Amino acid sequence: MYLRHFFYLLLCTSVIFSCKKSTSTIEESTAFFGGEIINPSSDYIIIFKSSEIIDTVYLDDNNRFKYIFNNFEPGLFSFYDGKESQSFLIKPKDSIMLRVNTMEFDESLVFNGIGEKENNYLMDMFLETEKQEQEILKISQLEPIEFDEKLSNIRQAKLEKLNNFNKKYETSALFNTYAKANIDYNYYYSKEAYPFINYSQTEEAIFKKLPPNFFDFRSDIDYNNKALKDYRPYVSFLRFHFNNIALQEHFKHSKDVSYNNQSLDYNLEKLKLIDQKVSDTFIKNRLLYYNMIKFINASKSVDDYDTLLKYFQQKSSNTQQKNKATKLVNSYKLLKPGKIVPDVVVIDKNEKAQQLKDIIKKPTIIYFWDATDRYHLKVSHERANDLQKKYPEIDIIAISINNISNREQAEILQRNNFGLTNEYLFENQDKAIELLSLKPVNKVFIVDKNAVIVNPKANMFDIMIENELLGLINN
Repeated sequence: MYLRHFFYLLLCTSVIFSCKKSTSTIEESTAFFGGEIINPSSDYIIIFKSSEIIDTVYLDDNNRFKYIFNNFEPGLFSFYDGKESQSFLIKPKDSIMLRVNTMEFDESLVFNGIGEKENNYLMDMFLETEKQEQEILKISQLEPIEFDEKLSNIRQAKLEKLNNFNKKYETSALFNTYAKANIDYNYYYSKEAYPFINYSQTEEAIFKKLPPNFFDFRSDIDYNNKALKDYRPYVSFLRFHFNNIALQEHFKHSKDVSYNNQSLDYNLEKLKLIDQKVSDTFIKNRLLYYNMIKFINASKSVDDYDTLLKYFQQKSSNTQQKNKATKLVNSYKLLKPGKIVPDVVVIDKNEKAQQLKDIIKKPTIIYFWDATDRYHLKVSHERANDLQKKYPEIDIIAISINNISNREQAEILQRNNFGLTNEYLFENQDKAIELLSLKPVNKVFIVDKNAVIVNPKANMFDIMIENELLGLINN
């Protein structure tokens, strides 16, 4: 506790002497946000809200930053350090400082200053929910009534803890909105997830054995809560909720007995229910777009894309999202099995530029990495090395999607103990990302020796990829 207050005083002193306006004279319509990033992933942080970038703030020589919010709407904002992001609650007259070590990002994040108690409480709730994931998974294997009882006890303990916190401190209405929503919507999420993560029977069989009141909480759902539209527990719940109610409807008129996220009828049902139940334009459009893109990325049936796209375009009012979805569908049509990989130029370690299809001489895995996602960079390279040892008859090509130089690429790989063999950059990153539909970055292509696409949506960590490789080798 002493160290936290020492850091607080030290940072305040620094701010007072380096700013025209000290944190003690924050005006009614302003708030201060600052702090220190230990082991920074970049030399700046990005502050954003609702996916809209508010500002980019550079770190000083001591890896500290400071920012003044002026004439802003109070609520949840987020900061991104180049690797991870986390949210914070800020209101007029707040003076919030944080300290975070990127080596243990969420676990090390601590807030100080005016507004610290509410932010630290919300952060503790976030960490507690993460820690409880395995416990929730475990109790989800119980029979419905016993599961419901244990889950309700977890929720009640959280509500009592929040009530005690509110008695001890003078908390804001905005804080209580988020804290209560965190408890409620994580509880609702676990209820919705139960039929999917209980392994005893198929989803249809589990739905049939649920008590009649199991989903009574659904009558309390606010599908149009503007205050929560960017709040992770609320957003995550709505996504899972529509998965669930669409599946229940789908079972009524199909022969399916288990969840199949590649079913066109099921996904059409989902978009229909979103359109019926959500009236808020922002929330509706985001849910429609999320599920449209999720289907395109999962389904291998290119012929279904146009049907869902047409329905999506009728229901969405977001022109930008509709254009993105259309481009993605058109890109995937060019990536269907039997097509040659698109014309994109790659640059090797010697800065030689070539068409991607021209460097393919035998059956090949093509995977991609992003320098800002260190975990994926590491595990994908390790998996590629394992596959290369097991299947020397194939080539494995890695391509960075970042706009970096060969020197920067080499430094990143060397820092992570990887070599430069079969490592490439795109000559035109934006064009290549669009043509190859490289969102998400964990997309993997399997092509034959003639650069003909065999599977444009392979999973390098799925055991089935080895069956695909053996089939390709033996052809």
